[in-house]
Amino acid sequence: MTRYWWRERLGRDFAHAFRVALIHEEHTPAGQHLQVFHNPFWGRFVVLDGVVQFTERDEFIYHETIVLTPLALFAEPPREVLIIGGGDGGVLRELQKFSDPRRILQVELDLSVFRACQKYLREISGDYRDPRVELRVEDGLSATQGLPPESFDLVIVDCTDPVGPAKSLYTREFYQAVLRVLRPGGVFIQQASLPGFFPEILREAYGRAKEIFPRLTVLRAMVPCYGDEIAFLLGGKDPEADFLPRREFQGRYYSPEMHRASLVIPPYWQEILRRS
Repeated sequence: MTRYWWRERLGRDFAHAFRVALIHEEHTPAGQHLQVFHNPFWGRFVVLDGVVQFTERDEFIYHETIVLTPLALFAEPPREVLIIGGGDGGVLRELQKFSDPRRILQVELDLSVFRACQKYLREISGDYRDPRVELRVEDGLSATQGLPPESFDLVIVDCTDPVGPAKSLYTREFYQAVLRVLRPGGVFIQQASLPGFFPEILREAYGRAKEIFPRLTVLRAMVPCYGDEIAFLLGGKDPEADFLPRREFQGRYYSPEMHRASLVIPPYWQEILRRS
């Protein structure tokens, strides 16, 4: 297998480099440049439009954080869960570790990403044969706007950064649609990029979301392949929500202690939020 050095360009003057073998490449109908690589250290990993989405080595950190953190907030387990994005199947995998959800609706815009991950990274994915699961191929904003009000307990937005197809998922219109479909006490979570590299993404997303959600905070997780801590928006329909765990889970990365620690953000992140 021929290997070469591939660079993930993060700015005009710096990049991450991976020695890779190309496994799959295509330009998808949704307009994304999709690549699947293999690296001896990171394993297989997915790249969209030149940006690493996840690697086999450390994807569990991201997926446990975006799923177990909101699940732990519910004293009574959520019954209906909406996933926006998540075409790799990792969010579904974490949800399926629990029998509580009776309905999981997933909306994915780019079926090419789903198919590539099912073919080349099947082991990280949940089981789409589960009768509780419905997969729709649709734009996340329009799909959410078309759902009945107060129809979901939890909304997980596992999307790319706000460029290309995912741009609409960081708008006030989208956050309004999410709030509308949440039941009383419902919870929303969304990745908000890497504040050390792209502070404007967190600043703008937080600024829009805080106008919509009665309660909003930011949490963090260190995913090594990204080279920086990743931020997540965590929103609640209950204005009194404190976002502390009501139930205790133990993962490879997630724990009640890590949950509490993730809510403590550094002063320079706090400054980013103050400017939103």
